[in-house]
Amino acid sequence: MIKKLQALKKRKGFTLVELIVVIAIIGVLAAILVPTMMGYVTSSRVTSANSTAASMEDAIEQFLTNADTAGYGMNLSTTSTSIFRIKVDSNGWLVSVTDNAAGGSFKSSTTTNWITNPTTAMTATDTKAAQAASAQNLLAITLRDLFPDIKQAYVWAAVKAGNVEALYYTGDASTAVPQLETTYTSGALAKQTGAVDWANKICAWDGNTAGISGGTTNAGLIVGTSPALSLGTPT
Repeated sequence: MIKKLQALKKRKGFTLVELIVVIAIIGVLAAILVPTMMGYVTSSRVTSANSTAASMEDAIEQFLTNADTAGYGMNLSTTSTSIFRIKVDSNGWLVSVTDNAAGGSFKSSTTTNWITNPTTAMTATDTKAAQAASAQNLLAITLRDLFPDIKQAYVWAAVKAGNVEALYYTGDASTAVPQLETTYTSGALAKQTGAVDWANKICAWDGNTAGISGGTTNAGLIVGTSPALSLGTPT
């Protein structure tokens, strides 16, 4: 028994100084590694958003190709331009279309048209058969079926003669990121000085990281773009 007590007395634990040193080392490592790991996570989210944006572009162009075959696609001219805005929230998928061409950008069909922007979002129960008269609602249902995992999003697409020239997507909100939106002028996508230049593929973003929105409205969102926009300041 005496020998056991003597052995216990000889055991030495950490001193207060040693504990403080260990804690300090952990703090330094955390300060170095946490920002790095957060950077990897952000980069991964932006890459994923860019991939979704590219898939959205392909889906819209395929829909417009099918619409052209069915007689309600876009007129194939250099001045046939339009802006698509797609909102996804708890109400469902809602597609609105702005026709910027003076003579109309879309072909006139006897069955399906792009005339009235819908105000009712398409839910899981809406069918193409029931919405055959509205091209916007058909597009909403098509995207709903192609992207079933998306429950919240906002998509802006600049379309010309059936081709998507510029598109952004964010799954962080169901409202627009004005910094990334512009209009068509005489058939060309205008530059937004200090914000975005789709032709040269640059955006001011948040001033630090491509894929993080800046500006004064909806700043700090993860945004995917197609074509992918790099960090820069349009003049």
